[in-house]
Amino acid sequence: MMIAFFLSTAAIVQSPAPIASTAQAFASEATFRPLSPTHATVTIRAAEGESVVDIDTIDDALAVLADRRLAAIWPQLLTWAGPSLTALREALVADARAVLAKGRTKQADSAIASVVRPRLRPTFQLADALLAAGQVAEATQLMEDARIAEPQQGNSFWSIHWAAMSQWLAKARDVRGDSQGTLDVLEAAIPPLGNDRVKLNLEASRASVLLDLHRPAEALAAIDAVEARFQAPGGIFSGDVRIKGSDRQFAWIRACALQQLGRTAEAKAAAAPLYPITEPQDRRVRIDPTVKLRKQLGLCTRDVALTAQSYAEMLRDDPYGGEALVELQPAFRRRGYDARFMYEVRGHPLLASILAARLRAVPDDLVPALDGWGAMSPAP
Repeated sequence: MMIAFFLSTAAIVQSPAPIASTAQAFASEATFRPLSPTHATVTIRAAEGESVVDIDTIDDALAVLADRRLAAIWPQLLTWAGPSLTALREALVADARAVLAKGRTKQADSAIASVVRPRLRPTFQLADALLAAGQVAEATQLMEDARIAEPQQGNSFWSIHWAAMSQWLAKARDVRGDSQGTLDVLEAAIPPLGNDRVKLNLEASRASVLLDLHRPAEALAAIDAVEARFQAPGGIFSGDVRIKGSDRQFAWIRACALQQLGRTAEAKAAAAPLYPITEPQDRRVRIDPTVKLRKQLGLCTRDVALTAQSYAEMLRDDPYGGEALVELQPAFRRRGYDARFMYEVRGHPLLASILAARLRAVPDDLVPALDGWGAMSPAP
């Protein structure tokens, strides 16, 4: 269980504007338009209006193929991406290699990549493409080499880059369910940062991984210490360096730790920031919508109702299936997956009727893509 970079950046980092969700009840018409081997769009028209969805990852394609309402465009998508999505997989890797050869890009495809300089973003793009294609060893070696090569002297962004690359290396372990390996990466990456405030991102991620390892008392102590430094008046996070909505990240980790410790009333109170009146946004980096953090809390505490409600909200606010219909697939087996728990989530009254109308279990030839061609399988 990992968190995105969320606490602070040493300077303003240019990143794409947040993507606004558009509520759509029913897709009455959908048009698929391939624009390049790695990018297509789906235009969805409904009574509420028109939405355009970008398809530029394997999971984007899977989300369309998992949504019954979009069945009319499945043949076109599969012609473009390949019957088992391997054409899209290979195109994404080839495109990322070309971007890396070019040397820089302003495009940031993830929260982690959005905090690094444009010269380093191609490394993250290729590493992500390789990881999604099942090429874990090459992806990891690429990022390890980049971290070693990053100059420290005269580089004001060194600490941000070190932390971001370390976070990615931890993620590569985390997606395979290797929680101890994830913790090892984070704990080795923290000391070189000294007192730099960026290390609090890694320390908060460490707290979340301790929950995966069923060490809630340590997780609670760790997240309390991180927040104390973050909130200290006149401390290293004073001024305008705090990323908006950081309190929500503290909240779900603390609430899960308290729940695992059996302190239910305190856990409920700790979760209050996960129900904001207005959704936080930050112009500097991408931040997760709050509903995703509520879902994270539901998964962490094995709360069927909260998890089902969170997925229902995600589906209601998304014009197509999005990540919800991917994660709710019966064949989904990525990190920390609990088949019995997710079966109960899919059958919960808050979610069951929505899934009956929308969820299509992807056929067997798409299951390898759903599993990241082995990248997302539990580590041996």
